[in-house]
Amino acid sequence: MANKPWVSGPKELLDHGEGHLKSRTAFDCRIAIISIDNAVELAIRTYLGLPVRARGTQGPSRKDLETATGFPDLLDLLEKYGGDRLSGVELGDLEWYHRLRNTLYHDGNGVTVDPDKVDAYNQIARLLFNNLFEPSPNEVSEAPASTLLGELVMKWATLEARVDRLAREYLPRHARGIRTTVSLFDGLIAKSVVPSTLRRRVEELYRARNSVVHSPATTDTSQLKGLLATIDDILAAIPGE
Repeated sequence: MANKPWVSGPKELLDHGEGHLKSRTAFDCRIAIISIDNAVELAIRTYLGLPVRARGTQGPSRKDLETATGFPDLLDLLEKYGGDRLSGVELGDLEWYHRLRNTLYHDGNGVTVDPDKVDAYNQIARLLFNNLFEPSPNEVSEAPASTLLGELVMKWATLEARVDRLAREYLPRHARGIRTTVSLFDGLIAKSVVPSTLRRRVEELYRARNSVVHSPATTDTSQLKGLLATIDDILAAIPGE
């Protein structure tokens, strides 16, 4: 799907949001998260609406897509038809940040959002964009994390993608379905692919990661650094590429 015209719309919105994020003022952070959220919604709707030949897989019917008027409806369709392109993407993240964006948009006066939350959503949105559209090297949509929370989002995605690749190799496809990284890790433990001693750390990491990513409060720097170090330890202890 590289260099196709339908890719430009979501990417322009992402770039616009990132441009405002760099300024880091309260106003710019509000505009940034609204633009990023618009990019996410447009990317999902665009991907689901592509012809089968362009997307490469079956998708929703025109009727299903037309009746998906709300963001949760689009996430339901993406969960059903996204398949392998959801690797590293937590749909719960998208829904949480969309709700945060709605709060800012509808209750705008006096409502602020921390730059680390905007950076986290930017990283999630870029990952989704790259998964859905597989841009060519000259169009790769990457934006280095500017906060520790954004870095956590990307490093967790690396771990999740690693576990997902191992699951595709070692676990029966019919047993996978839509499952969490923790449940896939359990399956890999049963196959002796990854050490069982890591199981508790992975589960605790999963809960802590979701807690800080979905918290409206500013996250403690030392906690974020600890979570990043834990991911590094786990990545070092399981099979790589």
